[in-house]
Amino acid sequence: MKTRYPRLMIRLAAAIVCCAFLSPTHSLVAAEAAQGKTFALIVGISEYKVLPHDLWLQYPDADAKMFHDFLASPRGGSVPAEQVLTLVNGQATTAAIRNAFQTFLKDKPSKNDTVYILMAGHGTVDADGAYILTYDSDPANLGSTSLPMSELRALVEQQLNTAGHVILLADVCRAATIAGQKSSAIGGVVEKIGEAPGELLGLMAARPKELSNEGPEYGGGHGAFTWSLLRALDGAADADKDGVVTSGEVIDFVTKDVSKLTGNRQHPRDFGTMDGTVPLANLSKAGIKLPEPSVP
Repeated sequence: MKTRYPRLMIRLAAAIVCCAFLSPTHSLVAAEAAQGKTFALIVGISEYKVLPHDLWLQYPDADAKMFHDFLASPRGGSVPAEQVLTLVNGQATTAAIRNAFQTFLKDKPSKNDTVYILMAGHGTVDADGAYILTYDSDPANLGSTSLPMSELRALVEQQLNTAGHVILLADVCRAATIAGQKSSAIGGVVEKIGEAPGELLGLMAARPKELSNEGPEYGGGHGAFTWSLLRALDGAADADKDGVVTSGEVIDFVTKDVSKLTGNRQHPRDFGTMDGTVPLANLSKAGIKLPEPSVP
C-alpha cells in the first residue's frame, strides 16, 4: 500500500428528495420527478508533467472514472453525459479546471440543481498559501501554475450562489513532501470552505496532519476514501434499511469505514451546513458493480 498526496477531491452531487408519499421508494419517485438536475465536475490526477515519477500517485484517475460511472448509473441519478465533466491526468491542467468552473458550471446549475465537485490528487502549501496541484503545476512556481485554495473557495462559493446543493469531495492529502512542505497541512485549509454560506456538504479524506491512503486492497486499486464513499452510496451506508442513502448516513459510514480500512491511520471529516436527511441514492435502482472489500 502506498500513501498518496492530498487530493482535492472535489465532489459529489446526487439526488435530492422530498418526502411526499407513504413509503421511502414512493417518496423518492415523486421527488425525483420534481427535483432539479445534477451536474458534476470530477478531477483525478495521478500523473504530473513536472513532478518526478516517484511523486506520481497511483489511483486518483481510477477514483474519478469510477465516480463518473456511479453518477451515470440509475442509482447515482442517471446523470446525462453532458452534465458531467471528468478531467484526468493530462486533461486536468490549471487552465482546464478554471475553464470548467467558468464555463461548464458557471450558468448551468439553478437553485433546483445539485453540483458535485470531486478533487483527487496532490495538494500542498508554501509560505504564500495552499494549492491544488494540477497536471501542469510546477512546485518551483506554485503561485502561477497551481490552483490556489483561495481561488477554489471562491469558485465553490460561486456555485453556492447559483445551485441548490453543492457536494465537495476532497482527497488531497496523499503523500510526503512537495516543494519542501508537508502535503498533510492542506487539510485544515480545505475545511475552511465549509464556512461559506449555502447548502454545502464537504467531505475531506483525512484529518489535518494525516495522509490519505491508496492501494490495490481498496476495490482493486483506489483511494481508501473514494472506495468507502462509493460503497456508502451503493448501499452499505443504509443504516435504517429504508432503501435510501442520505447525506448523514454517508458521513457516518465513511467516517467509521475509512478508519477501519486504514487501521485507524486515516479519519475523514465533514464540513458545511447541508441537512443530514438529504437523500443521495435510491437503492431500488441499479448501481455499479463493486468488488468485494479485501480489507477486513
